[in-house]
Amino acid sequence: MPIDSAALDEYREVLGEEFAPFFIDLIETFFTSGPAYIQTMKDALAGNDAETFTRSAHTLKSNCKTFGAFEFAEKAFELEKLGSEKNLKAAKKKLARLEKAYKQLVIDLEELRDSL
Repeated sequence: MPIDSAALDEYREVLGEEFAPFFIDLIETFFTSGPAYIQTMKDALAGNDAETFTRSAHTLKSNCKTFGAFEFAEKAFELEKLGSEKNLKAAKKKLARLEKAYKQLVIDLEELRDSL
């Protein structure tokens, strides 16, 4: 999952010297919250809870945009949309793809974190 460096440049400009510590903390937080949102989505599917599923997909999407992970955010948005349409059968199929993409995003974010 590519990280859009232009999105990060805006934060660098605003945060200056605080950029690196801020983003390292943000990335570390995402390493915990990302799997939690995915698990919540799985649980919501199991419980046929479209509202919780949609809310978790939305939050995951928003968090990814912070990092400039727009490709991953688009996958989360697709799930958010399916949840809002209460199409959980289709969402279940796409959630596995999102989970796989999350693993790649973690690798990319680890590289970003290590470069800061």
